Amino acid sequence: MTVLDNYDRAFQQVTPETDDEKAMEASYKNVYAMIISTLGELGVKEVETVGKEFDYEFHQAVMMRPDEDYEEGIVCEELAKGWATNDGDLIRAAMVVVAA
Repeated sequence: MTVLDNYDRAFQQVTPETDDEKAMEASYKNVYAMIISTLGELGVKEVETVGKEFDYEFHQAVMMRPDEDYEEGIVCEELAKGWATNDGDLIRAAMVVVAA
């Protein structure tokens, strides 16, 4: 899952400007999509976060903060993806920020 975390961080930090950079980003996004697809075929899915009620079984609250868009106790930001099996067994809790 660390590899996927690195992809997510890279996509958030880098903004391609040239056509070559945009093509490279598209290639990386294609590889990312293939990894996600393969995980799905193996019965692994992302834990739902933003907009969902905080669930201590699937979410790890890193902090709480006021948020105009979400009611208290609702996840307002995802810091790291969580993963679970299709049967609901947790692989890794999602690191989240919860609205206060």
